[in-house]
Amino acid sequence: MNSIPPSPLDEPAVTDPLDCPPLRWGLIGCGRISHDFTQALKLLPSAEVVACSARSIDSAQKFADKHDIKKCYGSYEELLSDSDIDIVYVGNVHCFRRQIGEMVLNADKHVLLEKPFACSYEDASYLVSLAKERNLFLMEGMWTRFFPAYEQARRLTTTSEDGSTPPVLGEVVQVNSDFNFNASDSEQYPESFVYNHKLGGGASLLVAPYPIAAATCFFKNEPDQIKAVGQMDPSTGVDLQGTMVLAFPPTGDLAPALDESNKDENTPKLPGAGAATLSFGILGESEEETVVLGTKGRLKICSPGHCPTKLVVTLKGEGRGKGSTTVYDYPLPDDTDAIKEAGGYFYPNSAGLAYEAAAVARCIAAGKTEAPQYSLKDTLVNMKVIDELRSQLGVMPMDSADKIV
Repeated sequence: MNSIPPSPLDEPAVTDPLDCPPLRWGLIGCGRISHDFTQALKLLPSAEVVACSARSIDSAQKFADKHDIKKCYGSYEELLSDSDIDIVYVGNVHCFRRQIGEMVLNADKHVLLEKPFACSYEDASYLVSLAKERNLFLMEGMWTRFFPAYEQARRLTTTSEDGSTPPVLGEVVQVNSDFNFNASDSEQYPESFVYNHKLGGGASLLVAPYPIAAATCFFKNEPDQIKAVGQMDPSTGVDLQGTMVLAFPPTGDLAPALDESNKDENTPKLPGAGAATLSFGILGESEEETVVLGTKGRLKICSPGHCPTKLVVTLKGEGRGKGSTTVYDYPLPDDTDAIKEAGGYFYPNSAGLAYEAAAVARCIAAGKTEAPQYSLKDTLVNMKVIDELRSQLGVMPMDSADKIV
């Protein structure tokens, strides 16, 4: 079936996930992801890219010429002093997240930080506190959470706001998610930042945030157990791949028995409890799917799971394998002439970045300082998991002295 979900989670009155009020953007970084983000903004008539900036004026000028951006700057400070800019998208190398995030917030600009949000929980917590202190919007660019397929998956696993309708999938008990690709297809070893420890290289910061965010999307509590294994590159000091298991504690004190609350399903359970098995890496390409198991059925967020356009839901029937299956398709918006003229996208399904950008615009217009699809609490929980993951894999902490713009 082809349909748009009833409404994005941040604004119940909106039925089109691309609908949004005007917002004026500035860009820090003129690399591949900034290119794709700028391309996606062209799908939002109300969005305007006011200016871009890079560490050299030549790079900024080339980017501005390609995307018909009127102003460009050879320093981040110049961009941040531009009063025409409402929000700054930060898309440069993520080892600079804390430093640049702090600069943007202190300039009284809202900020969207590409993932990973930071290179440690400590840095992430600092930025969150600063944004709250200054009453500014701040978000990690976990665009996955804003795809219509993902929003629908969340609805199917959530009790209605008024509490009258239980989750279609029942209690979520398990999440399995993978994201692995072969970085050598596009990156030179060991010169690329992907393999550079000082620049935040390695699979735990580049890839693991996606399956971790998939797991924490469907459980209410933070994980209370984390077990990880993987492989390190002794030459560069970065982690190359890993697998981890998260265990989530129950949300209440109900014992796993067939009592009044769960007898209809005839399934003993601890509400809110569950486990997640996650795989990530930069050595080989995986199927890249997220499967969510519930007491009443399962759903599959189809490949590519970090930017999905298809969701398959299977509900239990009378007997194993006899349930009903529903397929939800959410095609991406077509490329505009301007997108085609600028060379399309570098990464798969990057048009979906427009869903994230539209939600940010709606939230800021409504006076919100974070987005419910991916809250600052979500970011901090996931950064805790990443810190523990890196510790268990043996990744050395990054020296803050290395993080100089």
